[in-house]
Amino acid sequence: MKCSLVYWMREGSERLKSLKLTYCCDNDIEVLNRSGLAELRRHRMLRLMEEAEKQGARLTYRDLSLILLTSRSTLKRDMRERGQR
Repeated sequence: MKCSLVYWMREGSERLKSLKLTYCCDNDIEVLNRSGLAELRRHRMLRLMEEAEKQGARLTYRDLSLILLTSRSTLKRDMRERGQR
């Protein structure tokens, strides 16, 4: 099962850009069962960032926070643990 969403973000000062992002997919349950909720969040975060980049956009911590329903500080900690940014 694959769940997608359309996320609208500002491009420049006024223009809006739509992104089609995959919120959940089949292997999410495997990641959750194998590694837990924190790893599932990191897995989703990386997938969302990769999909946005392929569409010519870069998601901010604010964007990821809104999509994943988690705090910016949690996302920043997750990024540090992954050794990115």
